Amino acid sequence: MDIRVEVTVLGSGIGGSTVAAILARQGVSVALVDGARHPRFALGESTIGETSFLMRLLAARYDVPELAQVSTSGGIRQHASRRCGIKTNFGFVYHRPDQDHDPYEVTQCSVSEGPFGPESHLMRADIDQYLFNAAVRYGAVAREGVRVANVDITAEHAIVELTNGETVHSDYVIDATGRTSVLANAYGLREEPCRFLTDSRTIFTHMRGVRPYDSVEESSGQPNLWHQGTLHHLFDGGWMWVIPFDNTDSSESDLVSVGLNLDTSRFPKRDGVTPDQEWAEFLERFPAIGRQFADATTAFPWISTGRTQFSSSRTVGDRWVLMSHAAGAIDALFSRGMANTLAVIEAFVPTFLAARADGDFSAARFEYLDVLNQSILDNNDKLIAGSYIAFQEFDLWRAWSKMWYLAWNLGVIRVAGSYYQYLEKNDPAVFDRLHQGPVPGSFCPELPSAQVQFNACFEVMRRVQRGELTPADAVPELARLLGDGEASPSPLNLHDVLRRWHDGSMETQKLLYDWGRTAAPLPLRPYFDYDRATIAKAAAEVLAAS
Repeated sequence: MDIRVEVTVLGSGIGGSTVAAILARQGVSVALVDGARHPRFALGESTIGETSFLMRLLAARYDVPELAQVSTSGGIRQHASRRCGIKTNFGFVYHRPDQDHDPYEVTQCSVSEGPFGPESHLMRADIDQYLFNAAVRYGAVAREGVRVANVDITAEHAIVELTNGETVHSDYVIDATGRTSVLANAYGLREEPCRFLTDSRTIFTHMRGVRPYDSVEESSGQPNLWHQGTLHHLFDGGWMWVIPFDNTDSSESDLVSVGLNLDTSRFPKRDGVTPDQEWAEFLERFPAIGRQFADATTAFPWISTGRTQFSSSRTVGDRWVLMSHAAGAIDALFSRGMANTLAVIEAFVPTFLAARADGDFSAARFEYLDVLNQSILDNNDKLIAGSYIAFQEFDLWRAWSKMWYLAWNLGVIRVAGSYYQYLEKNDPAVFDRLHQGPVPGSFCPELPSAQVQFNACFEVMRRVQRGELTPADAVPELARLLGDGEASPSPLNLHDVLRRWHDGSMETQKLLYDWGRTAAPLPLRPYFDYDRATIAKAAAEVLAAS
């Protein structure tokens, strides 16, 4: 049997289902193919502001309300799942092996709840299925539990043969299948060795009976309870995530997502050692973490990966594209994966719709997507590789964490500003600015000086790694570079790199808005060209739809 559509989307996770829903809503005929069936487990469970605002932006631009509904904890609870948690902070607790935790050695970034409410911990099985169902409602032809047997894509056509005997004919193929990318395997796109500097592996599962860290350790005076956010336990050589789905009264889940991430040069995978044994050894080394997990049991067996990172030599071709998670992966630190996926979708959809109108699906037409994909991955690699270096000393970590804090704020500034302006003007042209900067895929594409600043900060970390600079000497270097950066907003006080609390409150957001309109570099000021009254209006509309 032949299926004839305009676009074939391979992979129906959050990326594939989102792009399929958007295209189908725009009247594009879509086939959505996946070798697995919903509901199913997926990683990428913690949202950040950039993720949520991109969902709202895409929902408003393409009239896909389901994306707005899963951009707030209230909307998720009302429409998609009652098994998700909330996130009011990024928490980082530093540990030294065989020692009790020093309450001073913590950092926390409060996440402004603001008018949209807190960020979320997503039970991905529920969220992915919700968006998959939305794509089907908008007209996508779905095939679940069916694998791809063969792909034939030329300059004239795209043919995907399925193991159930069906053949999908289309103009274009979007590969959102992740690490096991169909097109990457078919075309030999994976780089060997992987080009990224980060070199880590992971063991992960969902658990029950995890104690809130607040109940096993005295308070460090942090602004929010650890259990109300995404908790990161840091140590020399790695980190672990603790993402509770049970941290709000409205949640019907008793699960907590747990993942241990290890620098492979420090903690190589050992033959004959099971993930359970490795986990038990880890808890013995860090007594405070051991107390948190004293009564915890796994909901399913530990999954142990090889190297987490993979990269691709190219991510677009004639009539095909790799979405972010098929193009490459770095590490789950800072929860940037979903934001990266949505950023690529935001850039891809208008490019595709214009190409469709012209009948031109050549690789050249989509070249910007390759630049964006690759640059996003390379910059995230530096951010996370620098973090693994920083884990060796607490002061070095809290200094380097200001680089992340800056990147996080710049991402939200650009996307939220574009979203609010679109609501005011109803003009899609406001989104063009997101892709006109000279450094696409960087944390501040409009300012080359910001990329220079980031590279200089990362070089400080590399000098520490090479033994050319002590961690103590690196701290003032980072303070100088961050405090004097052209794209460093004065309200963030980035010169104070040893500050333990990163303020994401609405008060700070108001100061950022004032800075942006009066003192920001000229290329950034257009992102602040909206009335602050629009924020409350937008939130009211999103929450009403939820």
